[in-house]
Amino acid sequence: MKPTTTKLLMSVALAASMWSGAALAQSSSEGSGESPRAVPGGPELSDRGVAVTPPKVDVDEIGRDLNLDPEKLKQSYGTVSRSRGGEEKREGPSEDVLRSLDGAFNPNADPAFAESGDRQVFGDDDRVQVTDSSTYPFRVFGLLQAQTKEGFSNCSATLIGPRTLLTAAHCLYDHDEGWYDNFMFAPGLTSMDSAPFGVWDYETAYIFEGYITNYQGYYGSVVPWDIAVVILQQPIGDHLGWLGYAHDPKLGDFHANIIGYPGDKPAGTMWRANCDVSAQAVQEQYFQYHCDTYAGTSGGSVYKYDPQSQQRTILGINVAESPNANTAVRLNQTYFNWVKGLAK
Repeated sequence: MKPTTTKLLMSVALAASMWSGAALAQSSSEGSGESPRAVPGGPELSDRGVAVTPPKVDVDEIGRDLNLDPEKLKQSYGTVSRSRGGEEKREGPSEDVLRSLDGAFNPNADPAFAESGDRQVFGDDDRVQVTDSSTYPFRVFGLLQAQTKEGFSNCSATLIGPRTLLTAAHCLYDHDEGWYDNFMFAPGLTSMDSAPFGVWDYETAYIFEGYITNYQGYYGSVVPWDIAVVILQQPIGDHLGWLGYAHDPKLGDFHANIIGYPGDKPAGTMWRANCDVSAQAVQEQYFQYHCDTYAGTSGGSVYKYDPQSQQRTILGINVAESPNANTAVRLNQTYFNWVKGLAK
């Protein structure tokens, strides 16, 4: 990170220590869906979906003009939801979220999001196609398609509960267009012609208030709020399983795994990648890595696998790409509490 970048980022009044009091990780349970049933969903995906390109971040604009007082910043962690019927609701931060934020605002915080670019494959492309999603955990990852004014967009998402998906806010909401619509999730999709576990409609989508109200005309002003939850109409996780998610305050070196739907590959195909994340690349609001990703992998979960417990745990959401490193919004305590409060 260049010194000039660090200086610019200091104006972003984020919680550099959003949660610093606990010594143990907090996590949700994992659902393996031992007896999955391929119950067909109702809607159909469009084969005209375009992979969502993560918004570009100009290093000279990150954090510029964003000087939020602590009270306004707290309100940024309120929730904005959109139901399938088009009803939008706003609610303030929950008590759990407020507790995690209390006293945690540091005007010198450095989220250090890298400048975004078009190239996200580092060196040789080491992504591997997943052609059989019938086994756990592959069936809990899926394509999230949305209807836009121009057509359809494709992102990645992960089941984290019977009806709950974790993804990126920019997969649901555009600052020029507003909310996208008609979100559909195809778990275990391996091609546009093969949706082995059906296609499923959403009930409600949730993003942070700050992703909307803190927008200053450029993506860098809202990167820290780029996380979203989608509730499906049906509890398909009871059949397919889901991944657990966690906040680990002692997160250090770990091996990251990403599964998603990159737009430089054939439409609707699932690809996996993995790489090491060093402790030096882990910050309170984000971490960076050299796992190969591409447009369309936005919203994909970054998770680690523990060979001793055989548990897979989501630690962040892939949101931004750069020629130097890719970036995930980290599930810190605030985000963990927010997601847990919405999950069904």
